[in-house]
Amino acid sequence: MVIKSFIYAILLISTLIYFVPIANIQDKENKKEIPLVSFNNSTMYTLNEQTVTKIVNSKKASRFETKDIMYEGNFILKANDKKVKNATDYVSADVIIKQKEEFTFINNVKFRRDNFMTLNTQELFYNDKTKIARNTIYFSGTYYNHKLNGTNLYLDMNNEIMKSKNSHFEIDITKN
Repeated sequence: MVIKSFIYAILLISTLIYFVPIANIQDKENKKEIPLVSFNNSTMYTLNEQTVTKIVNSKKASRFETKDIMYEGNFILKANDKKVKNATDYVSADVIIKQKEEFTFINNVKFRRDNFMTLNTQELFYNDKTKIARNTIYFSGTYYNHKLNGTNLYLDMNNEIMKSKNSHFEIDITKN
């Protein structure tokens, strides 16, 4: 009787195991995303009907399924500055990650608008659609001859609004 119930138990367990789906156990962290295309020393131009609006240079660029990664990249953007005609923005970083409309600039991030505004930081998040740049860590920069630094930068390129936490401004009041 014990052998008979043991055999029925094994049959029942094997039947259940047969019909229970077994997930493919692959560690997703070990699965490395492979680039679809890679470029070395690349340059990309973005054009509209009148002019070039954006130039992107990089030492190495890789396109993945969900993102683009550029190393030692430089952006040259046409700025919409109401006070300065034909203003140009320059942004460079060691690593640039683009996901949809969001750019993430990492390590040695340098932002410059013509010759009157500079920002230096280790990270910068930029939305290409809303034209808003922000960061969460320390930054330093200049506006004309005035020095500024702080944390949690918010820079609205369209409305020319700049905000930050823990800000410190040094205004040069000497006349030349």
